[in-house]
Amino acid sequence: MAFDNVDENEKDLYAGKSPDIYSGYKPKQTWVIRNDIRNKIEHYNINKSNKQEHPAALRPYSKYLDDFARHNHFNVVHPTLKLLARGLELPEDTLIKQHQFDAEGESSIRFMKYFPRSKEEEEKTEHVWLKGHYGMLDLELCGTKRSLSSLDTDCVSVLWSQPIGGLQIRSPDGKWRWIKHMDNALVINAGDGLDFLCGGYYPPTCHRVVQPPADQANCARLGVFYFCYADEDVQLAPHTESSVLQRVGIKSQLKPGTVAPTMRQWRSSRVKSYGQVKLTEGAEKGVEEEVVLGVVVKHYN
Repeated sequence: MAFDNVDENEKDLYAGKSPDIYSGYKPKQTWVIRNDIRNKIEHYNINKSNKQEHPAALRPYSKYLDDFARHNHFNVVHPTLKLLARGLELPEDTLIKQHQFDAEGESSIRFMKYFPRSKEEEEKTEHVWLKGHYGMLDLELCGTKRSLSSLDTDCVSVLWSQPIGGLQIRSPDGKWRWIKHMDNALVINAGDGLDFLCGGYYPPTCHRVVQPPADQANCARLGVFYFCYADEDVQLAPHTESSVLQRVGIKSQLKPGTVAPTMRQWRSSRVKSYGQVKLTEGAEKGVEEEVVLGVVVKHYN
């Protein structure tokens, strides 16, 4: 509906205007994937407040969009945050207080459509449609290195499982493995924000999207998501009061003495840079890097 029932001229009217917020339409060809090949992915993003005006085809469904955002936030994300807080031996509402639906923030619904590409484009990008991300912050003052970050700049990502393949996760052994579709299932991932808040106890999963398997290779791939961010003014500092973190130690993403960024600062910096800055070749094969607020973010091809 958001893509096939809205013509290109109307999409332009509702295209996102801000460089650091995903809002409205993001057209194809916005991001460079590899070898000067740009992506063939369309987004339509709707802030949880649902105050933005929609294209004509979507206006009759505004109430459903609002209900869908609330369902994800209160019936999926909040129970997840309760469990994660309990895992840290914190009061159940500790993380929920930092993820309020009515507070200022950029939690949003996203419709995402991946379009098939030519054989030449697939070869030049090694069949990667959306790069996998993982970050590494060099903690030289501590003599250690800490892994950080996935593609998700939020705290909790909710993907509604769909039948066209393409999603892969990077396992601890370094191999990429397919995520199997399950009817009525949700794929939940921890994002950068949660990694900060929980002191590295719940690390994000590095993931990417590649060309679907051969029997689906020419199919468009539609994704429906809810990305939950912490409130904009939340400082992404670990909950040092957690008895679990006190026992196992905090895997800090920041150099000692560095003030943790707010959710707004981290989100804005990541969104501005993704697919827009020139990457440098990393030490690992097939990995490119960029630096965001002092964090070396790795892009897996």
